[in-house]
Amino acid sequence: KKACFACMMASHASVLLLCCFACMMASSALAFAPPLVSSLTRLPRRASISRAAPTMMATPPLGEQAPGFDLPSDSGKNLSLKSLRGKWVVVYFYPKVFTQGCTCQAEAYQKDVDDFRSKNCEVVGISTNPMHKIQEFKLKYGLSFPMLADRECSVVESYGAAIKLPFIGTFANRFTYIIDPQGTLRATFGNVDPKMDSIVCYARLLELQNPK
Repeated sequence: KKACFACMMASHASVLLLCCFACMMASSALAFAPPLVSSLTRLPRRASISRAAPTMMATPPLGEQAPGFDLPSDSGKNLSLKSLRGKWVVVYFYPKVFTQGCTCQAEAYQKDVDDFRSKNCEVVGISTNPMHKIQEFKLKYGLSFPMLADRECSVVESYGAAIKLPFIGTFANRFTYIIDPQGTLRATFGNVDPKMDSIVCYARLLELQNPK
């Protein structure tokens, strides 16, 4: 019995020693924890990157000369604003071909293009899309008005229609402009409804051509 009691006491002593050793190790680990936690809190949050606001640009003032352009068109030749002098011009910027909004907007302008032309007005669509995509888009939807490619984004930016998305790039926002036969900017429409853009723009064109 004495031998058994001695064995039990030795066993308990071993357990106590192990517990003490574990406590010492835990205390040492905690001593390094605060610097680690504080360094983690300084890491940039992924949410802050995803919430980075897009950069918008100011549009040119009305009553002044509209920014000029000379861009590749779907015809294979360049089209300039200067070559359209003597006509009213509707320039609409759109983000991306074959998307629902841009398709709806283009089809609406195609539906009304004869009305615009009857008022000595040319409709011109501009985006930053590659020309071959624009040509495919125009062919698929039977668009008869010129569409231009601003791959360098210089015209989009000069009209204040550019939207710059962090880590992605620069695109054309949905803006529309009316330019008179002298090249003066007469109306600006920002963040337009693609379904209503052509209708609203045509109504404004009539007001500008027939001031009360």
